[in-house]
Amino acid sequence: MIANNFDKTLLTRILSSIVLVGLALFTNFFGGYFFLISIILVFFILLKEYYNLFSFKMLSIKFIFSCFFSVINFFLIYYGFYLLIIYSVLINLLVISLIVKKKWLYSIFPLVYLSVPLYILIYLNNIEANGKLIILWAFIIVWSSDITAFLFGKLLKGPKFVPKISPNKTWSGFIISILFSVFASLLFTYYFFITNLFYSALVGLLVGLACSLGDLFESWLKRINTKKDTSNLIPGHGGLLDRLDGFLFGIIMIFIMTLIRS
Repeated sequence: MIANNFDKTLLTRILSSIVLVGLALFTNFFGGYFFLISIILVFFILLKEYYNLFSFKMLSIKFIFSCFFSVINFFLIYYGFYLLIIYSVLINLLVISLIVKKKWLYSIFPLVYLSVPLYILIYLNNIEANGKLIILWAFIIVWSSDITAFLFGKLLKGPKFVPKISPNKTWSGFIISILFSVFASLLFTYYFFITNLFYSALVGLLVGLACSLGDLFESWLKRINTKKDTSNLIPGHGGLLDRLDGFLFGIIMIFIMTLIRS
């Protein structure tokens, strides 16, 4: 009975993952306004799940202002007005700091935690010459990390990685996920002739580590709020934030590495 339930759960995760991968690849490839609107929709979902996680009221001034100014920033980045983002962010921070009495830090945190990775995605997809390829590179590394961490963690088991934060993650899953992150990066860059093998391996290593850190960080957020998932939006996975936790950190890391390289 337990085995049957596990098989059904795994099948559900696989089918959901295939759909998500297809949507991610299509959206990145199509680009333009379609990508921009998709990112805005993703932000709304992520912010809603973040608010659910902390039991914040959805119909609140801070939620409305966070959405409003973040959407403005998405368009500013899309059209290349980068310096104006500073003013928009400062106004948003000021408004929230004036109206929020409790959990002030947690209220402004999504302006960094959720917004910055999405800003980077819009910049890469619309502005950077090889941006779409860099996003695809990040996808490949993060997906390799997530899949191998889950599968080998279940198969090999062994000592827990950080049991106080995430009791299901193991050292075996973590180590193998890092190895596969490096391998996936090497394979991808070899096929697309992006960079040399050393730099490719370094990117794979750092993005894999960032992915694991993002996963642990989101697990910590759920732990301090005594929540298992951020929502039940994606069958077998939980919420969109549960699915993108590692990618939010991974895309920042690969962007930093791209800036250093250039």
